[in-house]
Amino acid sequence: MEKLCKKTLMFYNQSKQNVTGGIMELLIKNKWISFGGSSTVQDVNGNDVFFVKGRVFSFTRKKFLEGLDHVTKFVIRNKFWRIFQRKALIYDADGKQVAMVRRKIFSLHDHYFVTSSLGDLQIRGNILQFDYSITLNGKEIGHVARRISLRDSFVLTLDDDYDPAMFVALVIAIDNITDRKDSESSSISFGSSD
Repeated sequence: MEKLCKKTLMFYNQSKQNVTGGIMELLIKNKWISFGGSSTVQDVNGNDVFFVKGRVFSFTRKKFLEGLDHVTKFVIRNKFWRIFQRKALIYDADGKQVAMVRRKIFSLHDHYFVTSSLGDLQIRGNILQFDYSITLNGKEIGHVARRISLRDSFVLTLDDDYDPAMFVALVIAIDNITDRKDSESSSISFGSSD
């Protein structure tokens, strides 16, 4: 894989000593032209691992995370009704909610709380650089970094004791929340006055 950011390399080097299984890296790439927000997820060798299919007309930015067999593993969508707090929900293939991602309301840094079937996760980072650490019960288990390129792409580095599909879904949920926040602020700032 191409050059990674310093924090990803730090996580990778620190985790090699603390992890029983190993470390996996996945690259989440948005497609060049996509009306619904579709992406592909690849391993370090460039092999496709998952596909993300987005809906063209969706108020909740609904996306489907599919395996190579195109069977849905997770459904990710923003919460439609919200007051002051941006949330995204993750459902498994059977329609059961497995995680809720909430953005902390008042914070100098980007901070998300995840209530999930794994337990309570915290995702902290820098929204400008899209550089996040993922912790479970105070232990860092993953890292997400934005790759600088012509299209959005993210590197997910994760302890391979965990389900990669679930954590790809978390990255997509955070991207959905930040995209919605950006579109709301631009529509307010640049909206026409009647």
